[in-house]
Amino acid sequence: MFTLVIYDITEDDLRNDVANACKRYGLVRVQKSAFLGNISSAMRKELIATLNEIIKDTENNIQVYVICRSDLSLKVELGKPFRGEESEMLV
Repeated sequence: MFTLVIYDITEDDLRNDVANACKRYGLVRVQKSAFLGNISSAMRKELIATLNEIIKDTENNIQVYVICRSDLSLKVELGKPFRGEESEMLV
């Protein structure tokens, strides 16, 4: 199953910590504040615990979605494609 992490974080240091955690768990940036990747349920639980530790006691927000491959294939992308650090993600 795919994991989508989106976040709204105002502090630069916390935002960088969240992005780095997502990368460590194998997710790739698909928008400025969104990461996506195909990781195991166990890894997802670890990632969620890590992200919770990063933003605990703050007013920030992180949302984690689990998406199956067939639903992900229905994705519609509008406008200019996002090209961050990674230019493509294999699905």
